[in-house]
Amino acid sequence: MTILRTVSPERQKATDYLTVRAEGMPAEQVVARFRAAVGEFEAALDGLDEREARTVTIPGEWTAAQVVDHLAQTTARNADELRHLLDGRRPPAPPVYEALVSGAAHRVPWQELKADLAEANAVFGTLLGLAARRAPAPGLTIRTILVINRTLADGTVEPEHFDAELGWKGYALTARLHLLDHRTQVRKLRARGSES
Repeated sequence: MTILRTVSPERQKATDYLTVRAEGMPAEQVVARFRAAVGEFEAALDGLDEREARTVTIPGEWTAAQVVDHLAQTTARNADELRHLLDGRRPPAPPVYEALVSGAAHRVPWQELKADLAEANAVFGTLLGLAARRAPAPGLTIRTILVINRTLADGTVEPEHFDAELGWKGYALTARLHLLDHRTQVRKLRARGSES
């Protein structure tokens, strides 16, 4: 017996964007989109101090410090995976998973957390620039775990996790979307914090 599983419209849209549309984009545009997302995330942190960065403003959600730690950890791993691709080989498993954190958010000074993320973003951006100049071998992909929000029949929204095989451009755009999703999260945390 074959079980057919339908693909949500949100998943199909994300898959199309990260494969078909990504591969059709000029390399320089892909790199520019990542760098712009870095700027947008950094702008969301402007003026946030040590106390505010560690304050829980939405129960059950990460603090801004945890978000920054998470992005630093995942972006550093993204850079490692991209290095493998640039060296002509598929990155070894396991892929970067969605809840990667180091625990540093509770003990490392806020300025250092931000510096770690800035360094990880700079390294990843440099590697993307290299990929744009000398595209990795055709057909090489990175196994990536994606998380998207899908709307159920009753109107509720829930996260959907799935694996995708992405070329370097789709992988770069995933990093871009990751930054933008967490930019929005930080904005919500700050808005809630200002209400208290």
